[in-house]
Amino acid sequence: MNLIDIPITILRFQYKLVRIPLDLFENNVVRSMNAEAPARLVYERTVGTLDQKVGAILGDKSVQQRGAEQVHHADELARAQRLEAQADAKEAEAAQKLKASRETAEKERKAAADAAKEATEKARVEAEERKRQAAQEAEEKAAADKKKADDAAAARAAAARNAEKKQKERIDKVERSVAAPAEAELADAAEHQEDAEDKKAEAARIEKLFLAEKESDS
Repeated sequence: MNLIDIPITILRFQYKLVRIPLDLFENNVVRSMNAEAPARLVYERTVGTLDQKVGAILGDKSVQQRGAEQVHHADELARAQRLEAQADAKEAEAAQKLKASRETAEKERKAAADAAKEATEKARVEAEERKRQAAQEAEEKAAADKKKADDAAAARAAAARNAEKKQKERIDKVERSVAAPAEAELADAAEHQEDAEDKKAEAARIEKLFLAEKESDS
């Protein structure tokens, strides 16, 4: 051992003494913490960095390696935490987007349902209106057809009465024209019968006078 190695050996010994309370604190306090607790990560990174620097100064590869591993472990946990936080944030964002999408879809579905309901109601009202108009038009057409039929029937009845009247007038005229000669013949016959009666009475009177004269001559 040369003179240069003596101070380094002393420093190594002193650092081991300094590390004793740190080791006690680490074993009793730090290791009881959650492995991902921020305070534990800060402690491990700080102590690991200290071990790295002291190990490099003292030329103690084991201390330097231990510090590097502790820093790396703390960094990896911190990185994992950041990634997990990012993942949680993305998951939360995705959940928020999904929620917003579902709310939008629900609003659109409700709007579509309301629109469909409104369109159905409008179609029902329009159908009822068309039905009412059709019934009214049918009623008006039936009334018009009935009036037309009644007018036609009245016209036919009037024409029939007129034709019957004319026919009766023609029959009466024919009957009168036929009855006139017969009445004249009857009048002649009555006149001839009256003459015959007169002649018969005259003949009876003459016969009576003849008989009376004959009796007086006797």
